[in-house]
Amino acid sequence: MELQRESAAALAKALPDPKLVHRVVQYRGRRYSLKLDQASWAALEQAANRRRMRLNQLVDELSVATNHEGNFSATVRAQCLAELKQQISDLEDRVRQQSMSGQGVSASLIADACPVPAFVANGQSVMLKANAAAQKWLGLGESALVGKPLDQYFQVKSSLPLNQIVEQFSGGRNQVFPARIVCLRPGRLIMAKANICPILRRAEGDLAYVLMIETT
Repeated sequence: MELQRESAAALAKALPDPKLVHRVVQYRGRRYSLKLDQASWAALEQAANRRRMRLNQLVDELSVATNHEGNFSATVRAQCLAELKQQISDLEDRVRQQSMSGQGVSASLIADACPVPAFVANGQSVMLKANAAAQKWLGLGESALVGKPLDQYFQVKSSLPLNQIVEQFSGGRNQVFPARIVCLRPGRLIMAKANICPILRRAEGDLAYVLMIETT
């Protein structure tokens, strides 16, 4: 609920405020006169805090980026928009991390603790997490993997189809299913052994499972 309120607040900040606030910002002898709405000023302050600098330093840095010429206001507004997008992305990441936790157990931490490539997926076999070893194994960063279906990157072959395995996990069955992974990479076909097991089940249909690759 708290994350939902924060997300709504972040989205509200993205809406333009028709009232412009004029401020004069000074840094190292330079004066910058800016008129921005309240939400943009707040985003600019937060962007400065994120970079661990003062607001006037950030404004001067943006001015230097435009060689103190061009459409400086547009550059400032672009920075404000980027900050608001980053806030929303951070909130989405926190929601994703929370969705992998239950009763004090974090599926994300379990995946990170695995020394082998590990992918965490939900009941729809959409990736929630890929640990560092998994990212290295696939050659892709986590941002490119999270939110994508497993079968977009590799095929999972087991004694049962993956969807039936997930149905059994959803019904409360705790079992490790051995599998083989077929992954097509540029110029080569890779096959590896794997294990599939449930790691979090809050209710029927609300679960997370992990697919661990055997690399030896």
